[in-house]
Amino acid sequence: MKNHRKNICFLLLLTGLFLSHLQLACASDSAAPVVKQDYSVLAGEWQRTDGGYIVKVSDVGTDGKARVEYFNPRSIHVEHAAITTEKGLKKLFIKLQDRGYENSTYSLYYYAEKDALAGFYYQATLDRTYKVIFMRRRGTGK
Repeated sequence: MKNHRKNICFLLLLTGLFLSHLQLACASDSAAPVVKQDYSVLAGEWQRTDGGYIVKVSDVGTDGKARVEYFNPRSIHVEHAAITTEKGLKKLFIKLQDRGYENSTYSLYYYAEKDALAGFYYQATLDRTYKVIFMRRRGTGK
């Protein structure tokens, strides 16, 4: 009976140590530092290869916020823009909100080896998606 009590006490002690270790491990996981990305390579002026469409990216932050302007050739209102990382590539998302551009979007991925943005333009008023490429205008950014 004495050995039985000792075994139970030992098991309770081990269980307590295990649970406290598990609690510390979970707490340290949730407090893990967030790695900031360097999105500054997207800063500059980009021209679509099939026309005079221009995207200007400036004030790029490590949080993915940036000032993004769009021209065709006049200024078109950018409702929302964000830079993220998706599948190892830097992604620039742009949502337009202007007459003739209501809810149209760009999803562009940065390809460092070509210094280009390539992806898709969704033209909402026509419900059509186009493959597009933007090349950096020389003397801007990078």
